[in-house]
Amino acid sequence: MRVKKLSLRNFRNYKEAQFIPHPSINIITGPNAQGKTNLLEAIYYSLRGCSFRAEKDRDVTNWESNHTVINTEVNLSSRLIKLQWKIQEGSKKLSLNGVERPRSELDLFGVVLFCPEDLSLIKGSPQERRHFLDYEVGTLSPGYSQLWRQYAKILSQRNSLLKEIRDHRSKQEVLEVWDEQLYRYGAKVIYLRLQVLKKLIPIARKTHFGLTGGTEELQAKYLSSLVLEPGLSEGQIYQVFSSSSKKIRQMELKRCQTLLGPHRDDLSLAINGVEAKTFGSQGQQRTVTLSLKLSQLDLWYHEFGEYPVLLLDDVLFELDRSRQNMLIDKILNKVQTFITTSFTGGIEETIKGAGLLWQVNAGSLTQKEEF
Repeated sequence: MRVKKLSLRNFRNYKEAQFIPHPSINIITGPNAQGKTNLLEAIYYSLRGCSFRAEKDRDVTNWESNHTVINTEVNLSSRLIKLQWKIQEGSKKLSLNGVERPRSELDLFGVVLFCPEDLSLIKGSPQERRHFLDYEVGTLSPGYSQLWRQYAKILSQRNSLLKEIRDHRSKQEVLEVWDEQLYRYGAKVIYLRLQVLKKLIPIARKTHFGLTGGTEELQAKYLSSLVLEPGLSEGQIYQVFSSSSKKIRQMELKRCQTLLGPHRDDLSLAINGVEAKTFGSQGQQRTVTLSLKLSQLDLWYHEFGEYPVLLLDDVLFELDRSRQNMLIDKILNKVQTFITTSFTGGIEETIKGAGLLWQVNAGSLTQKEEF
């Protein structure tokens, strides 16, 4: 998959911009706060229908305007597809080849983002690892994002009801209606997470083994708040969720919190049997993160026969030189990649003949050279 052309109108600090990227490596350089990350955000938005850093769509619109237009041409499976996003206050519309389509149509397009925040994936909170996992599930399982939002809505309403019951403003019998929905949607979330991990973990293990020259083995395990045996069906997970929840009903009423479910789960990562979060060095933790990110590329390729687009936002030079070279070797001439950085660090020599260098200054994009 390749982004052939990107045109922006009133996106962040880009009032008007056109970008015809190289099919392999694109290094986007320039001083800070000039629009490098904004460009990656525009690519991400065009392919996913949301920003990776703004909570509201209004935030991506230039402050002097009230609308944004993103036009993108993508080569996918030997087809040229034209995407257009029109974003205005309170609404956004997607068109594919001139026909208005629902956002779910974007499941066709793959994009993997690697940013500085991802480097804390291993030592960060369980929420960060759940977010990583949910993003991967969402790219491979159509409708998952909507499923998760529905679960989160049910969870919020159930927690409010627990408080009302504790304060004698509602009856406990009302909880049964929300319980059934919580178990049903929660079981679906857990089941889909486990199915994707079943595919992702073997790839990540193989990648990590290669990145470390065969000296480290990566182990990953889904840590559920439920006691789950391997290989359970969605229906069996539902039954475990239901029976386990009923056993702690009084504790939940006391705390006014839902104590079981996918919102409390985690992903355990270990190196040679030792927990990476607690005992891994910074270099080891970053290698695990890199292995997980690269495995996203390979899993997409295995599923769809093409690599997704890769966005490296100011992260390449956070890795040491050996890991930089490992990453470049993996993607060179295979994965269309967009790299933002304030300095190139001599990386041009590594990818000579397979990319373009771009300069960003105050929302203006200029091709500097081919290397």
